[in-house]
Amino acid sequence: MGEELKRIVSRISWRNSPAKPSEAYQPTTVEQVANIVTHGSCILPAVYATWALVERAATPTQLLAGFIYGIALILLFTVSAAFHTTCLCSKSRTRDVLHRGDRAMIYIFIASSYFPWLTLMPNLSVANGVTSQSSSSLLQMLLSSIGLNSLVAADFRWSVWFLAAMGILYQQIFHEKYKWLETFIYVLIGLLPSLPFVHSDELQGLWELKVGGACYIVGLIFFKADGRIPLAHAIWHVHVALGASIHYYAVFSYLMG
Repeated sequence: MGEELKRIVSRISWRNSPAKPSEAYQPTTVEQVANIVTHGSCILPAVYATWALVERAATPTQLLAGFIYGIALILLFTVSAAFHTTCLCSKSRTRDVLHRGDRAMIYIFIASSYFPWLTLMPNLSVANGVTSQSSSSLLQMLLSSIGLNSLVAADFRWSVWFLAAMGILYQQIFHEKYKWLETFIYVLIGLLPSLPFVHSDELQGLWELKVGGACYIVGLIFFKADGRIPLAHAIWHVHVALGASIHYYAVFSYLMG
């Protein structure tokens, strides 16, 4: 029995060769199943977590912030699981649409993760402290340098959505091209709005925000390791789920109710 099990395990294909620069990686069946399970199993917990945020909300503003954050959380896992499910079938238009949607959801989820903090903690808004916070001035300067001199440059709540929209536009135009640049844009959009948080010494939940962010950053190592580390993308999924869980705990504990 032991020898038979070893032979079965040895025949399992845990990874394929790395993809070419302009092509998508083709996971093995085992990898795809792992990809589906790691995010598919998070859908129902995300639905319950969203319901808990809505139930805990004590004001209309909390309700709006919690609902937007929760819906993005649900869609992140749902679109990801749906895309990887279609990857078990032959190539199709649906698969391509879901692939693009899966990547776009990363930008949407980044923006929605910031939204409760920037909506429910006005002291973090650039609009309320652009002249007193060097980090806020830095963001305003960066946005203004690319021609954005409107109110978007004066309030982080809308700046993060603008950055997410620009990221999605870039990703849709250059889908599966310049992969390292796309990853850099993910990191840039994820870290740039965090500047006022870093400079806020009295922010409750700062430790959770940093730990959750670290989960995402470490996970990027595996996100770029398809074809080099077995089940790399599934491991990336686990880091996303862990980081999202930690950030959700912070939102639920410090911003709602």
